[in-house]
Amino acid sequence: MVSCNAPHGDQCGTRMSSNFHVGRGSHAMGVKAAPGPGVATTYYLSNNGGLYDKTKTHPWVELDFEIMGHMTGPSSKIWTNMFTDTAVEHNRWITVPFDVTAGYHSYSFDITDNSISWVVDGVTYRQEDISKHPDVQRAVRTSSFQEFASVWGKSSQEPGEGIPDFRAGLGVLDQNPNSFPIYAGYKRQSARRLRGADSEFHA
Repeated sequence: MVSCNAPHGDQCGTRMSSNFHVGRGSHAMGVKAAPGPGVATTYYLSNNGGLYDKTKTHPWVELDFEIMGHMTGPSSKIWTNMFTDTAVEHNRWITVPFDVTAGYHSYSFDITDNSISWVVDGVTYRQEDISKHPDVQRAVRTSSFQEFASVWGKSSQEPGEGIPDFRAGLGVLDQNPNSFPIYAGYKRQSARRLRGADSEFHA
């Protein structure tokens, strides 16, 4: 389990990375998201060490599931994104028919030479043609993605992250009604392991 220990960004969560690289294929993670406003539970692939280049001077490719504890219920909205070029976002909300904080579900990137699919519990909710994105195709072809899993949060006293729609979906930790610490869980869905992790992540 990964904990968000207090309603402050510097005490909320951690990030884990794979010690291998991936490209074509299906890359999946079992995730149980942390509940409430202000906290995001993520599973993503990146060829930039898992970092967002806030200077916006270096190109990178990234594929995201950002699961917001603020957007839950019998139906939950999940932020999906694909970064291309230099911080160019191709974002889209998807809606799944369950509470993402109530149990584990499978989140997968299905990658071919020409497309990326965002798949949840075996259902494809989004697919992108990457034929017009040579940087994404190159990352796929050269297997330059690492896998990342993270939990992070923001309070109202801290600088916001992302575009306005993303910030609205995230909310702020100050308004999280749950007792801290709050937890997210991860379970690997293949034989490969993340650094410092067994079949389930611990932090």
